[in-house]
Amino acid sequence: MSQSANFLSSRLPIGGVAAYCIRRGNDILASDCLTKSLYPSSTEEMLARVVRSGRALLPSGDHPTRYCWTYEGHRVYVAARPDSVCLALLVENNASAQLATINETLQAFLDMAEA
Repeated sequence: MSQSANFLSSRLPIGGVAAYCIRRGNDILASDCLTKSLYPSSTEEMLARVVRSGRALLPSGDHPTRYCWTYEGHRVYVAARPDSVCLALLVENNASAQLATINETLQAFLDMAEA
């Protein structure tokens, strides 16, 4: 298991996180669907598309970046590091989501590249 996957597994569960994916370029380092209401394969593909689209639409070069795509029932938070490793979190769009913990996790993920 990669350092990034170990990092995330030590922080889970986080309230409201329905799925996650850690990618390096086109390679999946870790992925899991944490709810029975979503199909794992389609969720993984959706997160991959959001990451690819975000990198194309909002290129950050050699700077870490974060962005969020908002849908009716979910949000996808992405932290993209200069080493091409990205963390995507699919979060339920409701009051039970632990947004402060999600933001801390995304920032800690970005900070790992600088360590």
